[in-house]
Amino acid sequence: MTKAARSIRRPTAAKKAAGKRGKGKGAGDGDFWRLRLYVAGQTARSLAAIANLKKICEEHMAGKYSVEVIDLIKNPKLAAGDQILAIPTLVRQLPKPMRKIIGDLSNTERVLVGLDLRQHSREAVSWRTEVMAPKAPKRDSGKGDRSASKYVLRLYVTGITPRSKLAIENVRTICEEHLKGRYDLEVVDIYQQPTLAKGEQIIAAPTLVKKLPLPLRRFIGDMSQTDKILLGLDLRKKG
Repeated sequence: MTKAARSIRRPTAAKKAAGKRGKGKGAGDGDFWRLRLYVAGQTARSLAAIANLKKICEEHMAGKYSVEVIDLIKNPKLAAGDQILAIPTLVRQLPKPMRKIIGDLSNTERVLVGLDLRQHSREAVSWRTEVMAPKAPKRDSGKGDRSASKYVLRLYVTGITPRSKLAIENVRTICEEHLKGRYDLEVVDIYQQPTLAKGEQIIAAPTLVKKLPLPLRRFIGDMSQTDKILLGLDLRKKG
């Protein structure tokens, strides 16, 4: 284990359980969870993700999990193996299939669904490979007050290229500055989920799709032209 990684918990009884797991059918009661959490330094968001994950593991996987925390500021090359596009990111390596959850892991319900520790419900809607999509907001008619609208955004990227990372950073900055507390952002790696790109007819990457409020809109590029993005998102008036 490198200096950039540390283990929260690695039970000795887990080795035997780790060798007996199903393939591709999700987790079961007898499974062992091998998790890896990518963070960036000792930021408040990183510390929150670590604390939230430790609490979830102790309450729902006591005695049958291991967690490795990797600080990408100390060793950014470690992100390449798991194709990390944003941080914090939790990677479930075992049981198969591998899954990723982005964020500070404060929404326990959705993290449990993503880890196959709880069945899907009305409160925990569909989970994607890169992030879990939060509860769908009420659809906007296009005529209401946009300052109160919930934005549902999807950003398509291709791997962890500098252009992809720049687009992610720019979109997150825009969202935090202009949509704080009222947006859901899903990052989709086309290399991992090519079928999602076909469904929305993505022809280039990075592409940002505004799914809600209506109408649907697309933006292609690294999202560095903030004024144009704000205009397209109806967050700034022309002129």
